[in-house]
Amino acid sequence: MGRLGGTGETATNQRVTQLKEILNFAPNSDEDEQLKDLEQPKKGRLDENSPVKWVSRNNIHLTFSFVPGNQPVRYYYDEQELKAWALTDLKPNGIHSPLWIRPLPSGEPEQYELVAGLRRYHGAQLVDIDPLPVRVFLWSNLEAFKASLVENKNRQDFSALEDLDGTLKLLAISIDGTIEEATSLLYQLDNLKRRSGIQSVLSHPQFEIVQAVFALIGGITWESFVKTRLPLLKKPKEVLEAIRRGKIEYTKGVEIAKIENADSRQEFLELAIANHLSLAEIKQYIISLKPKSTTELQARLDKSYKQFKKTLTAIEKNPKRLQQAQKLLQQLEKFVEQE
Repeated sequence: MGRLGGTGETATNQRVTQLKEILNFAPNSDEDEQLKDLEQPKKGRLDENSPVKWVSRNNIHLTFSFVPGNQPVRYYYDEQELKAWALTDLKPNGIHSPLWIRPLPSGEPEQYELVAGLRRYHGAQLVDIDPLPVRVFLWSNLEAFKASLVENKNRQDFSALEDLDGTLKLLAISIDGTIEEATSLLYQLDNLKRRSGIQSVLSHPQFEIVQAVFALIGGITWESFVKTRLPLLKKPKEVLEAIRRGKIEYTKGVEIAKIENADSRQEFLELAIANHLSLAEIKQYIISLKPKSTTELQARLDKSYKQFKKTLTAIEKNPKRLQQAQKLLQQLEKFVEQE
């Protein structure tokens, strides 16, 4: 399972050691960091040029060659919120902290690949800020993806799907495998633990890599990840794809995924995207899909139950009404038992 499955113990240990060294690298991810504070190099392997430089936007490419699937870690940016931020903050004040870039893998001179700072990049486009302040790192694919994931993971609106995909991609790169192999490895470890216990898991040749990845991610164990994150992959594919392509927010997509009929779900998904429906509007639509008779019956039952509880003391003091209530309750119990 994964590229390390068939390697020898020595090669595996070397790979784990190398991986841990890379994961221990932690570049400064404070977005409020001021440019004047960046005169001296910080952690990480910087280009030999100035640690902070100005690069034309046209020379910064959104290729994301270091990410499986060539997709950025962050999927969705609210267009209105992004525009408002660009106009009220970026335009009058400029960019507060430099973008992280690395030289293009193709080796073209003065051409770079964006690693982190996509929101700042798009904001700069909206208000025509050019050139952009950057820091150039000589990162490998794993180092670049790790830095991008860490820089974005601390954002408040980092969704569960972004967290899921980011973690699986980091694990895939770490085992030199595919996302499918990373997913399969986690399920394999989970099954191994339930069948044979934790000692069997500890002796698995790739467990140290899994452990190192989740130590970096923080906040969740690999066991919890299997139980709470991997099930997201079972959501309707068209909904997950819309979220990943930045067409709709995660919270809205998860609500739409509740629509059981595939045709109805696809139709409403397209409607929600085209009309920028709010989360409240989407939830209201989901409620409207429930059979009205069931909804009305539930409401009547709830109302009658509350009224009955309020008058129960008075009913118990009236023998005739108490007898009627007991008879009605017996009828209701027989009716329910028939189901």
